[in-house]
Amino acid sequence: MAFSNSDKKTHGDNARQSLQDILIFCKSCNYIKQFIENYRIGKPDYKNQSQFLAPFMVEFSNGEKWILYTTTSMRTDRIKSHQWDVMNIKSIDKAITRAFLIYPDSLEDKEKNEFIRQSEKYKDKIEFTVIDNILSQMEIFNLIEEHSLKDNTTGKKKDTQGKNFEKRVAATLNVQSNLIKWKNNNPIIVGLYYDMFLDIVNCFHLNPENVETISATSDKSVIGLLPSGGNPKTDVVVKVTYRNATYEIFTISCKRTSQKAVSIHQYKASSFVNVLDSENAELERLLNAFQCAGSAEALGEEKSNELTNALQPYKEKLALWTLGGIGGEGNPDIQWANYLLVYNNMTDSWSVSNIFDYYNHLLNANIKGAFGTVFGWTYPSKQRGKYIQLKCRII
Repeated sequence: MAFSNSDKKTHGDNARQSLQDILIFCKSCNYIKQFIENYRIGKPDYKNQSQFLAPFMVEFSNGEKWILYTTTSMRTDRIKSHQWDVMNIKSIDKAITRAFLIYPDSLEDKEKNEFIRQSEKYKDKIEFTVIDNILSQMEIFNLIEEHSLKDNTTGKKKDTQGKNFEKRVAATLNVQSNLIKWKNNNPIIVGLYYDMFLDIVNCFHLNPENVETISATSDKSVIGLLPSGGNPKTDVVVKVTYRNATYEIFTISCKRTSQKAVSIHQYKASSFVNVLDSENAELERLLNAFQCAGSAEALGEEKSNELTNALQPYKEKLALWTLGGIGGEGNPDIQWANYLLVYNNMTDSWSVSNIFDYYNHLLNANIKGAFGTVFGWTYPSKQRGKYIQLKCRII
């Protein structure tokens, strides 16, 4: 689609607003100390102290600063003007260590590839640049997050990333520009993490013509705790209101990891029995035996085979409970997760699936767990004999 000059300006303004929204979110997560819009500076001893411009300057708690530029089209003549500003700003303010050019996630693949190709020219030293990299919206957020948390312990870093990812998913579904872009198919609107928004609403099988509003929350006080005091599988609750004034609730479990498998379920053997079949004394005996042993090896071959056979009628029930809490305790409407959103830190990619579909993906991928299930069976650190912990492959 050919844009008029007015459309191009609006498109650019929307991209800038989206970047500002990202920085506001970064500040709310305490990833940055502050950001300044329209950061201007001049050469010492020159009267014009606003000669050089960066649309945004980001300052971290340690005093380090980055400058950010945004664009919606890969034009080398425009980037050359940014290079001039970047070169001079870096030379004047030594606290500014990095500069990035940001493009919207909502661009067509053809346009995205132009940015990626230019970035590769810089990385491969085909062309000289003082701009450190060209990044998408999602990539700049992840880079800011990674830089902010670099001195944290691994456990604290993972916990912070996980909680803020849940907030980011909710924010993606709440932002009005995503809904408007989806309903009107308007390429001028940029949106925020629009690719992720689109994958989620498509997974929900929503029709833009029928949807009036979408709202989401990751607020733990809204989702609540389970009756036992534990956390439910649901991390994000989504309410979709339709044009006929009816509404539907969708629940998402969010997993963000750099690992091939993650710990996904931790309960006492008694909880496994209560969910799977409280009347099955043989299953109860074997699950308690595994809890005491802590591994298939320690359980022994004979009892392992018995547990494998005992679990066969309950494999799907176990999977839905493990992945989404379905069939267990808690409020089925908001605490059982019907969808699973997995974010891979290594590839900056994600997938969204119905819980039942994800289980089938595991089966079709021929994932072999313990006792005829798709899960690895173990116990939490220093909790042998107290709990059973299940691990799930990420696909």
